[in-house]
Amino acid sequence: MTTSTPYGPPPAFDPEAAAMLDVIAEHVPPSIRPDMIPAMREGMGARLLSDDELCQDGRIELADRRVSDQVSVVVGRPTGLRTPAPGIYWIHGGGMVVGTNRVGLDEPLAWALELGLVVVSVEYRLAPEHPHPVPVDDCYAGLLWTHEHAAELGIDPSRLVVAGGSAGGGLSAAVALMARDRGGPRLTGQLLVAPMLDDRNETPSTHQMKGLGVWDRT
Repeated sequence: MTTSTPYGPPPAFDPEAAAMLDVIAEHVPPSIRPDMIPAMREGMGARLLSDDELCQDGRIELADRRVSDQVSVVVGRPTGLRTPAPGIYWIHGGGMVVGTNRVGLDEPLAWALELGLVVVSVEYRLAPEHPHPVPVDDCYAGLLWTHEHAAELGIDPSRLVVAGGSAGGGLSAAVALMARDRGGPRLTGQLLVAPMLDDRNETPSTHQMKGLGVWDRT
């Protein structure tokens, strides 16, 4: 275990978290180098649920839609859903370097079944090939499209939430700020799951955890 000065040794992981990190470490090392990204993308793609699995024996309907030449979305909704219904605009995680609009999609689709929602998940361009602000601009373009096509999608535009995990959480927060500052869609709220928000990585814990867990400061 490493010790970072002047911050002292890292605190011990909770046993449950440690067990989960051991499993994740088999696929994702603590520090990511650019040369690792192609293999990470391939590995993530191999672990994705198929569309048949996401549809859960016909309980969910999925449809791919094109926003622009660069941006697309997948729309998921419970079969027979009464509309207009609340909408979730989902932004996938993956450190902004890996992933597709199917990553983590089973989670908001489970909410859709339970609560009667329409889910729109955006496919945005990834770094390092497409550095900032391309990913967030793509996500915002998808949000604008979703709001503009709300009636067609069966979404009540006054009940639209942005949501995402990890990198998707950070991008969701950024998109919400863009909507506020640019006079865009009035969002009902944000659901940020372990959002990737710190762009400086200079907190004591980031130094303490260097080389540990996943997605460390390096």
